[in-house]
Amino acid sequence: MSEWDSDLIDEQCNDGVKILERFVFDLDVPTIAAINGPGLRLELPLLCDLTLCTPDVVFGDGNFRADSVPGDGMYLALRELAGVKRANHVVYTGQGIPADEAHRLGLVNEVLPRADLLPRALDLATQVTARPRTARRPTHGILSRTWQRRLVAELRDSYAHQLLSMTIGSRP
Repeated sequence: MSEWDSDLIDEQCNDGVKILERFVFDLDVPTIAAINGPGLRLELPLLCDLTLCTPDVVFGDGNFRADSVPGDGMYLALRELAGVKRANHVVYTGQGIPADEAHRLGLVNEVLPRADLLPRALDLATQVTARPRTARRPTHGILSRTWQRRLVAELRDSYAHQLLSMTIGSRP
């Protein structure tokens, strides 16, 4: 990235921020995440109203260990859900939060075997959609306010710091 054109860096910053902003501000329906295995960029499912995962999922933030700043949204989600000290530990050590601990800390609502994950997500969706739209949409609006405030207050600045650290390179 240290050799990227400034327009490309700006594009990366704006696109990265907008993904999260649009997810939180533009979806006006309840959201359910079903994480079916380990992966990256797990901040999106953590921003959902309900989050389910399989036992092999580990939540982490590898930015610092990759000589970058944890500013792309994962640290923001970890800090909000797991607490400052736990999120800081994840960032500095690179040690992730396994699914069972994520459930205990409140990052996820349920940990299920892979075969049960989608049926459970569909069951929850059926329960939610059984309520009238006049209850569903405002409820989601209320439940997303924490994420809306957090993103407005912190995401753009944090993301800019992350991209700045990546463009400068790994200088001591």
